[in-house]
Amino acid sequence: MQKSTTKEIEEVNVLVRSARAQMQKLIQSGKRVHVIWDFDGVLADSRSDDIFKLTGSDIKAYFEYEERLLFESPGKGSWLLPIAHNCGSLPHFPQERFTQDIVTARSSTLALRAYNFCTSWALPVRWMLCLGHQPKQESYRIILESLKNDPDYRIFCVDDNAKHVEAFQDVARELGMEDRAFGIVSPAIRAYTEDELREYYARVMGAVGDSPIRVRDPSDDFKGFLVLPKGLEQYRKIMGSVENEQHSRGYDEELRQIFVRVNGEVGTGRFKTEEELEQAMREFVVGLHCP
Repeated sequence: MQKSTTKEIEEVNVLVRSARAQMQKLIQSGKRVHVIWDFDGVLADSRSDDIFKLTGSDIKAYFEYEERLLFESPGKGSWLLPIAHNCGSLPHFPQERFTQDIVTARSSTLALRAYNFCTSWALPVRWMLCLGHQPKQESYRIILESLKNDPDYRIFCVDDNAKHVEAFQDVARELGMEDRAFGIVSPAIRAYTEDELREYYARVMGAVGDSPIRVRDPSDDFKGFLVLPKGLEQYRKIMGSVENEQHSRGYDEELRQIFVRVNGEVGTGRFKTEEELEQAMREFVVGLHCP
């Protein structure tokens, strides 16, 4: 496991630019483009995959590591901004002609970080298929069959593992779609050495306390990672508190709208200030619960 060289990084960037140009050409010719993305090592960086290897493929240790980072979105991969991030005021492609799915080995709580990643980047994703340790072949079949009847679709599969790209191409041939399917193997890019990765892992797993804490990235002192020292237990507690808070706000807003509808807008109706309205609402709630 070595830090990527400048040459290796540029080779991947050339691969990304070439794929983007091919997609643009297809769309300009009237075709539709659909991309099936791998997650770790493609849309996101390879750090989680490398930690899994570092632990000796220890599932328990890997889950404990990932659960400490449930509020930390994975770092961006080489394909995110140039292609997948097709949103905002200036999308790369017409959104009605570009769609995408994610097929990832993540599942259970591990999938939460992938969902958080897509939410934080506002990625327009059609489906996210979270497989655990199941082969990707049948997921590729489901996706390809969903697009088969539209001859305008051209489908790309981008993965950092050649065996998954080969599985995609096998399914495309079985379905008679090989002339519409393009497989791309994307080499992993690493911004850290193995020693830096080991130190990073030690810092994440060594974090202690009752509150989320930021730990520094050994490979870049300006970067850090938000760690939950108590892992999934802490995540559940925080999310439960957030959910309760939102329910409380929703109840307050419902009650406020009823009071305004009955008594008129604040300032022109019965209540001259927000404070008067809130006091009336409190008295109403106390009256309900303390007759």
